[in-house]
Amino acid sequence: MGEAEELLSRALAIEEDLEGYGGEEEKEDEIEGLLRRAAGHGLPRAQAELGAFLWYVREDDEDAYPWLLRAAEADEPYAINLLGDIHDFRGEPTEAIAWYEKGAALGDELAAESLAALRKEISG
Repeated sequence: MGEAEELLSRALAIEEDLEGYGGEEEKEDEIEGLLRRAAGHGLPRAQAELGAFLWYVREDDEDAYPWLLRAAEADEPYAINLLGDIHDFRGEPTEAIAWYEKGAALGDELAAESLAALRKEISG
């Protein structure tokens, strides 16, 4: 296992031990630091996890989006789906559909389900 994978593994292990976000700032800071180091090595899964952490925990979409975009450009399914979700949340269905279509084309079932649900919602 390389350094980036080890950093990612440590971050995910700490994250599993959290009882919920909020009130555990020290652990959250440690997770973020590990994810940033792993993502900095160019590991797409780490970039996706960092983007998700920044989006969900830090509620910082300006910092999260570029990390998710890097991972999605490397065909990381988690990042692709989250980008679709973010655009759907923002009320940008065209962009959401484009990301879900990319994920579905890569064989991701969650992306295909999200795409179908969004299209159904749009068609009324």
